[in-house]
Amino acid sequence: MKRIGLFLTVFLFAMTSMANAHSVWINSFESHAHGAHHSMVSLGWGHALPMDDILNSPNGRIAIADFTLYDPAMNKTDLIKPPFKVEEPTASTADIDLYAADLATQKIALNPKSKDGVYQLSAVSVPTFYTQYIDKKGRERMELKPKNEVDGIKKVLMAVKFQAFAKSYLTKGTWVAPQPLGHGLEIIPRTDLSNLHVGDLVEVDVLFYGQPLTATAKSIEYITAHSSSFGQSDGFALFSYLMNGRAQFRVQSAGQWMISVDHKDDVTADGPLKELVGKADQVYHGASLTFNVQ
Repeated sequence: MKRIGLFLTVFLFAMTSMANAHSVWINSFESHAHGAHHSMVSLGWGHALPMDDILNSPNGRIAIADFTLYDPAMNKTDLIKPPFKVEEPTASTADIDLYAADLATQKIALNPKSKDGVYQLSAVSVPTFYTQYIDKKGRERMELKPKNEVDGIKKVLMAVKFQAFAKSYLTKGTWVAPQPLGHGLEIIPRTDLSNLHVGDLVEVDVLFYGQPLTATAKSIEYITAHSSSFGQSDGFALFSYLMNGRAQFRVQSAGQWMISVDHKDDVTADGPLKELVGKADQVYHGASLTFNVQ
């Protein structure tokens, strides 16, 4: 019983830590007004759909290495990326600080000659090190460096390497199962996401460097799913274990939904991440997939 209790404590702590971490996602909202077909696209960062924080916030930031549109033939078009530097307030008063917000908002307009099929939107973050520690004066600090590059450490609280991947879709004509993009951690829908209704079953595959990610005794792998209209305001999400790389759930409400998955690997001297010994203790990957329900 003691071992089971310890396992549950560790598992719940891990779930809480991941739930409190920031996520990056892609907003994609299609419009067919006046006979046109376009999508308004932007990047989201934080916790709450569709917008929570700016990507270069002083409270936690992420740099985007790649923001790309793949057409149905897998041809690539670079999308506008937000700049990466810590944003300073453009104005301050006794009550507020005002920040300019660049969420990479842009319009993707299809035309009569556009290929039918699924257009994939992809965002990949710059791999980043986070070292949280107690310094020699007893202060808790955080630096975006590997721990071997941080001076004055008395005690390491956390030393991780993190990279995030995000996907969304724009469909013209008939939905076709999208091809994998080769993300380190990737969610691939097995369900037509272009015509979803409340109560529909959504099935996904999750790949970690091309291999199915699955729950084992060593690592309990799972996806979560929530919406701005279901779960988000109350701080909970739907949960589904990954078995042989596959998970599923039923959408509970109309609106924008996000599926998320996180995966952690420990750095060991004899493991596949041995080149990171001394730099980080764990490597985290995060992935998101956003879509809309009618």
